[in-house]
Amino acid sequence: MQDRINFLNLRELIGIAKRRSPDRDEARKVKQWAGLLLEHADKRFGAQLTPSMEAELRTLSERHPNFGEVVDFLSAEMAFARAAGHGLSFARLLLVGPAGTGKTTFCLELAKLLGVPSQVASVNNVQTSAFLTGTERHWSNSEPGAVFQLLANSAYINPILVLDEIDKAHGHHQGYDPLNGLYTLLERRTAERFFDVALPGVHFDASRINWIATANSLEPVRAPLLSRFTVFRIRPLSQDEMREVIARMYGELLENNPAVSRQIESTLPDDVLDILCEQLETGRDMDRMLRVLIGRTLQAGESTVSTRSIPPPHAVGMPGAFGSERRHPIGFY
Repeated sequence: MQDRINFLNLRELIGIAKRRSPDRDEARKVKQWAGLLLEHADKRFGAQLTPSMEAELRTLSERHPNFGEVVDFLSAEMAFARAAGHGLSFARLLLVGPAGTGKTTFCLELAKLLGVPSQVASVNNVQTSAFLTGTERHWSNSEPGAVFQLLANSAYINPILVLDEIDKAHGHHQGYDPLNGLYTLLERRTAERFFDVALPGVHFDASRINWIATANSLEPVRAPLLSRFTVFRIRPLSQDEMREVIARMYGELLENNPAVSRQIESTLPDDVLDILCEQLETGRDMDRMLRVLIGRTLQAGESTVSTRSIPPPHAVGMPGAFGSERRHPIGFY
């Protein structure tokens, strides 16, 4: 197993740190950024497959049954990485599915399970690639981008960078591509010598980053970018799966609030579960609904949740009409 990986050219780093600049603010920034890189110059692999992690991956698949294929793929990738002597690296996944299917939540839970740093970069309405590759130094507010920030502040060579809603990147229809900087980062050979435009004299290895992008639709995503990802279509949860998720989230809510758990029954009645399965749209609604449901039950001086405690949608800020005959997609975010 590889213990330490030097991910940058120290000679370049020392050279730019010694370079004099007439701009004091710029010199201070360069020194600060160079110091961050130097502090974590020797990196190590995380996300190394162990028997306990294999069990946790199975649990993750059970918690997110509509992501079973994604977990199977990652498990195989990690088995290969273990045989090669390192951790999971340079995975490039694109998760496509309706809003509320749990894409971002899954990514965050995966990063926590793997034990590597992660960052979610919202691509919604970005207009340039500066959010990834940094801002040029002649600008007074120049800052490194997400790739630099994630690697410079981490002891790991293979963090997870989540690109949320890449189908909503602003500007495609206006002749420029705010995801232009992503193309070279998703090719291993060019990612090995990446540089942030805020610190252009220093190349470093970004080829071990694990990338997970999310989208509601593939239609706006350009073909050259799409070809760089392994694409998974995330379906909405079935009725039975939704029922299990609601029951689990209710149990976790009580587990995380022991004082509340001592005042209320530990399981939801079947008739309450039936109504929630029918009416809830997403997990964002689910969490809000369960909290209000418990609160209304306790307000009534009861210890068992009943259908009487289910609030109307406006009471929890939910869209739509509770009790509407229209069936909404099932899922969670």
